[in-house]
Amino acid sequence: MKWTLSVAVVGVLGLAVGLLVLDHYAVGVFHDDAMYVILARSIATGQGYRYLNLPGTPVASHFPPGYPLLLALLWRVAPEFPQNVVLFKAVNALLVAASATLVAQLVRERLDSRAWGLTLGVATAVSIPVLILAAMVLSEPLFLALALLTLLLGERLLEQGASPRRALVIGLLIGAATLVRAQGVVLAVALVIALMRRDRRREAAVAAAGTLALLVPWQLYLMLSDTAVAAPLAGNYGSYASWWVRGLHDMGARMIPLTLAHTVPETTAILVTLLSPFRSAAGRLVIVLALGVLLAAGGVTLARRAPLTALFLAGYAAIVILWPFPPARFIWGVWPLVLFLVAAGGWSSTQRDVWPTPFRAALATSFALLVLGHVIYEARAVAGQWWQSIPREQSLRIETVVDWTRRNTSPGDLVAADDEGAVFLYTGRKSIPVMAFTTAHYLESRSAATEANDGLAPLIARYPIGVVLVNGRRTLDAAQYLVSKSPPLLVPRDSFPGGAAFTVLKR
Repeated sequence: MKWTLSVAVVGVLGLAVGLLVLDHYAVGVFHDDAMYVILARSIATGQGYRYLNLPGTPVASHFPPGYPLLLALLWRVAPEFPQNVVLFKAVNALLVAASATLVAQLVRERLDSRAWGLTLGVATAVSIPVLILAAMVLSEPLFLALALLTLLLGERLLEQGASPRRALVIGLLIGAATLVRAQGVVLAVALVIALMRRDRRREAAVAAAGTLALLVPWQLYLMLSDTAVAAPLAGNYGSYASWWVRGLHDMGARMIPLTLAHTVPETTAILVTLLSPFRSAAGRLVIVLALGVLLAAGGVTLARRAPLTALFLAGYAAIVILWPFPPARFIWGVWPLVLFLVAAGGWSSTQRDVWPTPFRAALATSFALLVLGHVIYEARAVAGQWWQSIPREQSLRIETVVDWTRRNTSPGDLVAADDEGAVFLYTGRKSIPVMAFTTAHYLESRSAATEANDGLAPLIARYPIGVVLVNGRRTLDAAQYLVSKSPPLLVPRDSFPGGAAFTVLKR
């Protein structure tokens, strides 16, 4: 009873903090949030799973349907946009509360410690990386809650006797998580490996069948719909797998080492930023070493006491470093599990039968440094209200573009914009992006000519765009290149704070 009450308090704390970070900022500050809302509107209004902002409203294949389905249910309850955005964000607060309680329970069971469980539960409830994502209409809070529930039940399944029924339920949960974020497939692989290593083949097959029952229809849908969007839009609106394969085809095998050369140092820098009490280069190097020791010890501990969690984190880390995209959002999305891994290393320093005394002392010292660093980070973040940093900076940009579009375009105009999702949601104008998103955008420096010829020029040739709105350095340079090109494709029309408008010349 005492533990149940303690976990309830953790949940209430998570809910209170999640509600506290609710804000009035626009949807579209992260691009994906606008897409989720567009897809939710499409489902809720009976139009299917379609990109309502694009000409011809093609079927959608880029985003798994789990989170838009949840938003669509909420849309039916509160159908007025943008008033319903506050409801979408309030549900994220509930998901933060759920994740905090699940973390507390998972850690308590795996480390056999109420104190460690409650500490990590509270850390999740007030975690700035978690709150940054929860403050926007993004899928990570739902994915984290589903992943944590899967890990909690999956670890119990591995520890307890055979139960095909429970394996089926967990398999279905994994399928649901994967339909929220594609990285959930790692949970399926991890569970099958963990069960097969214990010679529990029947449960492995049943769990896999449960997952496949949900994923196969989605994969068949992707196979049939992935060519529904024009080639210049495939990066932003096609499937993830085809995007990665196209990148490998275009860049060759060098894409892999190029990706690692970007993601590994960036991942390290993110972890050091979140966990280091030092700002000097020498101090941060100390933290890198301390973090390496703790992650290794934590990995050994989880492999013994939470094998499913260990396998999931290993597979997830592989995706993070092999995916040619900035890793911050991937790391923030499972930050409580990263803290669990670090904490497992710290916990092992208290176990005399696990490590020799000198190594336990090194672990304890390293853990103390990282705890201090994370507390300092959280304190600075609270003082600066960093959970609002992204929407606070980006919302003004979006409001400016939306206001210009309303005043200077007609309802039937097609607009190309950096913030095409927000433009459609707040103005009703059909909208497309201004560049073709490829793996090279992250991995290589691209000239304005390359950017324009690969993205904006083919889009102008393919679609009857009336006006181009840009408010980023890269897209502004590309637009200006098309102004100077002979013959020109664009002519300057107007400027506004942070960006400019261009008229497309009739072809």
